[in-house]
Amino acid sequence: MPRIIDVVEAPNQGPNELVVRVPQVGSGDFRLGSQVIVRESQNAIFYRDGKSLDMFGPGRHTITTANLPLISNVMSFFTGGNDVFTAEVYFVNMREFTDLKWGTPQPISLRDSELGFARVRGFGQYTIQIAEPKRFVDQIVGTQGLFQTSQIEDYLRNTIISSITDVLGENMTSIFDLPRLMDEMGAAVKAKASASFAAMGINLKQLMVVSITPTDETAKAIDERASMGAIGNMDAYLKFKAA
Repeated sequence: MPRIIDVVEAPNQGPNELVVRVPQVGSGDFRLGSQVIVRESQNAIFYRDGKSLDMFGPGRHTITTANLPLISNVMSFFTGGNDVFTAEVYFVNMREFTDLKWGTPQPISLRDSELGFARVRGFGQYTIQIAEPKRFVDQIVGTQGLFQTSQIEDYLRNTIISSITDVLGENMTSIFDLPRLMDEMGAAVKAKASASFAAMGINLKQLMVVSITPTDETAKAIDERASMGAIGNMDAYLKFKAA
């Protein structure tokens, strides 16, 4: 006999946990009359066969055919006296996540009109909030197979870094453009990344680019060219060195 989950909740969801999965492994067995307890900062989403189904907001809910319409539509367990069904439940943390860190694990390589190519590193902070819990579960859990917060944050950081690479590639002809671009970098990257985050059901509320700097290798190449007088735009070079 399967073990029926009569009460499903995630009372110990930490402030930094985006998602808690119940059960942690495999699917759980539920039935009509099972209780779903959702804390104030949570939404609970029933998930089965790669798709989010019914969702519960904060409160204490009793599972009935009325509040599980999507599961009722795709399964026949409410017929023939069988009221048991299998699913997973994802408790999504709806609070604002602030001061999340992003950084470039590997340097970003860019074409450069002065050096041929340049390699830069960057880091900063960002703030997010889940805006569409079902879309978030479908995209992050279903499509990407992620539900550990560390895995999700890695995925989000990669999205930010991809946007930074695009913004630099579109606006930087030379690494000496960086001082000019830095004031607008955060807004430009946020604008580009926001669409990708929204597609995942996430509101990218704030993004800061704290630093974009050349790697030691690129900095050495700059100094070598400057010492030979081979910098085409000396004024831009001097502003870059002063930044």
